[in-house]
Amino acid sequence: MKDLHKTLGVAENADEATIKKAYRKLAKEFHPDVTGNDKKKTERFKEINEAYAVLGDKDKRAEYERLKHAPVRPDGMPEGFDAESFARTFGGGMRGGRGGVSFESDDLGDLFASLFEGRGRGGFAGPRMRQQRGADVIGTLPLTFAEAALGTRRSVRSGQGTTVEVSVPAGVESGGRLRVPGHGQPAPGKGGAPGDLYLELEVRPDPHLERNGADIEVAVPVTFSEAALGTKVQVPTVEGPVTVTIPPGTSSGARLRLRGRGVKKADGSRGDELVRVEIVTPRGAADDPETRKLLEELARRTEQKSPRAF
Repeated sequence: MKDLHKTLGVAENADEATIKKAYRKLAKEFHPDVTGNDKKKTERFKEINEAYAVLGDKDKRAEYERLKHAPVRPDGMPEGFDAESFARTFGGGMRGGRGGVSFESDDLGDLFASLFEGRGRGGFAGPRMRQQRGADVIGTLPLTFAEAALGTRRSVRSGQGTTVEVSVPAGVESGGRLRVPGHGQPAPGKGGAPGDLYLELEVRPDPHLERNGADIEVAVPVTFSEAALGTKVQVPTVEGPVTVTIPPGTSSGARLRLRGRGVKKADGSRGDELVRVEIVTPRGAADDPETRKLLEELARRTEQKSPRAF
């Protein structure tokens, strides 16, 4: 059998994270956009995706490794190989035919030929492949914090080298995946359907905004006098800055709610944005005699009762 671990350059006992890291590194290196659609490197890109389609799936990897280490039968196939269980594990259907068993859906036939070094295309009278499907392609789609919160449309390169526009729904998070049917690798033969394009989402962090479910939180520093007297400040949101009123006497840690400024939900409603007030104490105030005197006078006038209840 073809050594898929060698294809990705990982050890047989590599964990899921190592396999994924190796795949992403190779996929970026051999992507047609990078290699200028070089024929040999595009074929290598296809092999990388086929290997990850198996090793990146727990059940498929287990069955592949079982077959890989099984003794070989006289017909060249591994002991314990069963076409029906192969179809169940790797997806797709199968049916009987005059030439034996025929795999019919997904990239099952292509995967079979790949794993068994082309057997089934000729010479082996058992499983045969019909209308082979193109390989799936996995790519990465980086998004800004606002794009993930509100949804967006993006143009991406398909596995066939064309440009396709995809709709990113609102509320997605890093680690999510979008499927773009029919935009993977083209079928290797006539009559076969192309594979699918899968986009792994990477949401870039915002320097100020943080997500908490459907809500968004932001910390807004204010001076002592601004908190005591009240003020208006500009606060960032996913749709741009808005003006927020800080009421007089606001304490540090207080939260002001901006309704409907959070993440869009599937039903069309939105979460809120929570503005957390943080009072910034001026450094060196106690070192200046005049400033210290003013602060002590302020304390006598306004701090007659301790705010601590314990």
